[in-house]
Parts: sequence; structure tokens; C-alpha cells
Amino acid sequence: MLVTIVTAPDGALAKKIPCMQDLLKSHIDYLMMSQFLFIFYMLFNHFQLKPAGFILFCMCVGSFGNALLFLIRAMNPSLKEAMTVPFRLGMTLSCSMTTIGYLSGAWLVASAAWALI
Repeated sequence: MLVTIVTAPDGALAKKIPCMQDLLKSHIDYLMMSQFLFIFYMLFNHFQLKPAGFILFCMCVGSFGNALLFLIRAMNPSLKEAMTVPFRLGMTLSCSMTTIGYLSGAWLVASAAWALI
């Protein structure tokens, strides 16, 4: 989508997604969060850890939610000026879930690594 909008700024897709900065943030967030998920998968596999379901749920849903909310804001720039309560709640929940998931995962990995010392 980003390439289409950059190469055809007057195209139909560019009109549907007017805020290119938030679209770029969404793309970067998807890339970063997918890398984090992959890294934690490799760490869990390396240390033979079985994290609790809520940790995996928080990591996955939080990672997807952050980028999705940036995409929603890119498609509806009025949310940027008038941060509605549901949007703020979504951002808060998504960021909280991401933090809880990755912090818990990091704690598990650090504990497993420390046990090997």
C-alpha cells in the first residue's frame, strides 16, 4: 500500500488513506513486531520454554493491535486531532498487552538463561 501511495499520490488508494505518516508508522510497527515475535519464538525454542497462553496471547494480539490502530488512524486522520475514548482505550489496551506479553516473555528467557550460569 505504501509504495502505491508514494508512486501515485493522486490515486484512489491515496484518497482512502490520506495520512501517509501513520501508514508508514503502521508498516514499521508490523515489521518490528513480527521480528520481535520471531526472536521470542526462537528464544522460547532454544531454552525449551513453554510460556503460558496469556503471555502468547498478549504478545500476538498486542503486536497486531498497535500496527492496526496506526492503520486505522491513517485511514481516518480526524482521530489524530480528536482522540476519541474508544480509540484511546484501544491504544491503551494494545500497548499494555504488548508490554505485559514481551516483559513476561523476557522474564522467562532471562530466568532460563540465568539458570544455566
